[in-house]
Amino acid sequence: MADLTITADLLTRAAKRNCYAVPSTGMVFFGIRGLKPELPIDTNFGQSRAGQFSSIDFQHMNCTLGQWKVESGDIAIFPGSTVPSMPNIVRARERGGTGTNMLMLGRYEHEKGIHKATKPGGHRAFRQAMFFPVWRTIDNLSYDLSDKLDLGSDAGSFVWDNLHSAYSDSLDGYSSAGCQVVCGLPRSPARNNQPETGPWRTFIDNAYGISQNRFVYLLFSAEELAFLDKAEIAKDVTQLVRFGSSGPPVKDIQSALTTKGLLQGDPDGDFGRDSLRALMAFQARSMGPSAADGVCGGNTASMLGVTLPTLTKAKAAPQPSQPAPSATGDNPELEDESDLDDATLQRLRVIILGLTGAQPILTTTTPSTTVPAPMTTSQFDAERSRANFERAQALIKEFEGGFVDDPKDPGGATNFGITHRTLASWRKKPVTKQDVFNMSYDEAKDIYFAEYWSKSSCGSMPGPLALPVYNVAVHAGPGAAGNFLRRALNQNGATLKSEGMIDDETIGALAKARLGDLTSDFIDLYEAKLRAHPNFAHFKNGFLRRVAKLRVESDKWLAETGAEILVTPPIEPDNEGVSAVSNKEELIAELKKLLPAILAGGAVATGATTTSTVQPGVAAPGSAMPQDQADAIAAILRQILESSAGKPTLTPVNGALGLTIGKLLDGRKSFIGIVGAVLSSLLSPTAGVGAASTLGPLAALLPGALGTFLSGVAPVLLPIFLALTAWGGLGKLDKYAAQQK
Repeated sequence: MADLTITADLLTRAAKRNCYAVPSTGMVFFGIRGLKPELPIDTNFGQSRAGQFSSIDFQHMNCTLGQWKVESGDIAIFPGSTVPSMPNIVRARERGGTGTNMLMLGRYEHEKGIHKATKPGGHRAFRQAMFFPVWRTIDNLSYDLSDKLDLGSDAGSFVWDNLHSAYSDSLDGYSSAGCQVVCGLPRSPARNNQPETGPWRTFIDNAYGISQNRFVYLLFSAEELAFLDKAEIAKDVTQLVRFGSSGPPVKDIQSALTTKGLLQGDPDGDFGRDSLRALMAFQARSMGPSAADGVCGGNTASMLGVTLPTLTKAKAAPQPSQPAPSATGDNPELEDESDLDDATLQRLRVIILGLTGAQPILTTTTPSTTVPAPMTTSQFDAERSRANFERAQALIKEFEGGFVDDPKDPGGATNFGITHRTLASWRKKPVTKQDVFNMSYDEAKDIYFAEYWSKSSCGSMPGPLALPVYNVAVHAGPGAAGNFLRRALNQNGATLKSEGMIDDETIGALAKARLGDLTSDFIDLYEAKLRAHPNFAHFKNGFLRRVAKLRVESDKWLAETGAEILVTPPIEPDNEGVSAVSNKEELIAELKKLLPAILAGGAVATGATTTSTVQPGVAAPGSAMPQDQADAIAAILRQILESSAGKPTLTPVNGALGLTIGKLLDGRKSFIGIVGAVLSSLLSPTAGVGAASTLGPLAALLPGALGTFLSGVAPVLLPIFLALTAWGGLGKLDKYAAQQK
C-alpha cells in the first residue's frame, strides 16, 4: 500500500507553501528525499503516482526524481537519489569535508548539457544553471545542522551539482558526490556509446524529446509532502521562505533582515544566496547555531516582526523577470565516485563495511602521501554507533512523523514522536503544546540519541538488532526494550531475569544467540505487545505497518552484514553426523556428498528367495535409508530451511511474474529447485504398478499416511522443481549480464 500519492495538486500546494515560482507551461523536474517509487519500473506519465517512505542510508537509491507536465498535470516518477553516496562521504571526511556535498532543499534550475564532458563516463544530462547551497559534513557520515552550509566565497565560486545517471542499474548502489541521480546507465564512451538503460533512459528521452532547454527543479522532503497531503491541516499552514522562494513574503523578510543590518541592498523578492546567509546569521544569533536551518517559518518570521500568510490567503509566487544567472563555464567540477581509482574504491568499501558492522576496519597497503592515523577501538565503536543510530533514526522519523495530537494516544501531543512530558523533562522546565509543535527535528534527534538509543545500549549491539530494540525504546520506553530483549534472549538459551534494563549482563548474553533468531523473536514480542493495546482497533493499520516495515528493514540489514551466524560464534567441536557449515552453497555441497551412496543405483534388496536390483535413486522394496545417512541429511535440511535467503536485486528474468512474486523468489529459485528436486527424488516411489510400487527412501521414514501422500505427489513436483532450477540459472545469467553493462 502506498504511503503517499503524488499529484500535480500536491506539488502545486508544496510549491505555494514554499513560495516557489512554477512556470505555467512546459516540464518541471522535482525530487523527493526519503520517498521511493512504489513501482520503480513504472516510469509512464499519469495523473497520480504512488511512493513509499524510505530511510536515507547513502548506499541505496531511496529517493524519487520526477517530471511534471504542468499544463496537463501528468506526473512521471523515477527511482534515484538526492544525496551523495557513502564512498564519497568517507573520502570527503578525510579531506576535511571537500569534494562531496548534500543539496539543500529548495528551488533550483538545470539546463541541458554534458555531465563530465572530459571524462570517459561523460554523458548528456542536466547541468547546474545557478548557485546551489550545499551541506558539508566533517564530524560523521551523515548530514545535520551541526554541519557547515557552503555558500561559496563569491558570486562565481560554488560547487557543481548536476542531474545525471546513477551509473547503476541496481537500486542497491549508485555514484554521486552530491549530484541528483536517476537509476540507470548513461550513453558514454566508457560504455562504447551503447544506449542508456533503465529509468534514466526514459527520463533523458522525455526531457530531450521536447524543445525546452531550461528546467526548474523543486527539491522536497517526504515529510513535508506527507504533511501537506492532509487537506484538513494544509489549508491553514503558514508559508515558508527558503532558498529559491520569491514574491511578497520574501520582500517582507528581506526588509526585516536589512533593518537589522544583516542584508545589504534593496529587497528584490528573490531569496538567493545573500538572503540565505543573512537569515542563517539571524537564526544563529537569536536561537543558537543548532537552530540555523535557513528556513524562515512562523517562529523566525515572528522574531523578525513579520507575519507570513497561510496557504488559503497566499498568492502564487511570480515568475522572475530575468532568468537565474548562469554558472561560469570555467568552474571546476566535483569528482564523482566513478572517478576514483580501484585501490581507493576498495579502501573506502572496507571502511564502509566496517562502519555498517559487516567486518572490522582493515588496514590497507594503498600507497599514499598522507595516511590518516588509524582509528582506535573506542573511536570505531563510537563511529559505528552513531552511523547505526542515523540509519535507525531515519526509520523512526518515518514511523513517528510530525506533530500529532490524537485524543486516543495516552502520550498526548507529540512531535517527531517526542511527547509533551519528554520534552519538558529534557528542557527541565514546563512546556506548552505550542512548544511541542515548534520543536526542531535536531532537538528531537538529540533527545532520541541520549534518552533512548544510549539508555538502551543500542550502540553496543549489532545494527539489525539495535534497530528493533531502539524502536521499542522509543515506542514503549527503554524499560520495555530491556524486558523484551531479556525475554528474547531467554527464548534463545540465556538465563536472565525476565525484567530489567539492558545492562552488561544482557549485552554479554548476545554472544551466545543467533542474531537472526534473536531479532525475529524480539519483534514477535513487540507485535504481541501492540496487539494487546487497548486501542489496537484504532491504531491497527499503523501498528501492523510499523511491525512489517521493521521486519523488512531488520532482515535487509541482517543480509547486508552477512550476520546469519552467532553474534560472537563460540568454538564448538565437530560432531559426527552434523554438518559444520552454515551458508546455502556449502550446505548444498555437503548434501551432494551424501547422495552418491543413496543415488548410485545398485541398492540391492534381499528377499526370501530372490535378489532384485532397482533403479538409481530409489530404495529397494522393504528397505530403508541407513539411519546415519538419514540423520545427516535431516541435519543439513534443517539448516537449509533455517538459513537466510540473501538480498535480492530484481532483473527482468527474476521479475517476470511481477514484483511481489519476483522478490519472494529472487535469489532462492536455484536453491529451492535443487533442494526440492533432491527431496522429490528421495520421496518418489519405485517403478511399478499397484502393489509393485513402493515408497521412496525418504518417504519410508515418515508416518504412514504422510509418507504415502508425499510419495504419490513427488513425481508431479519433480519437473516443477527442475524447471525452477533452470529459471534460477537464467536469472543468474541475467544478473551477470546486467553487471557487465
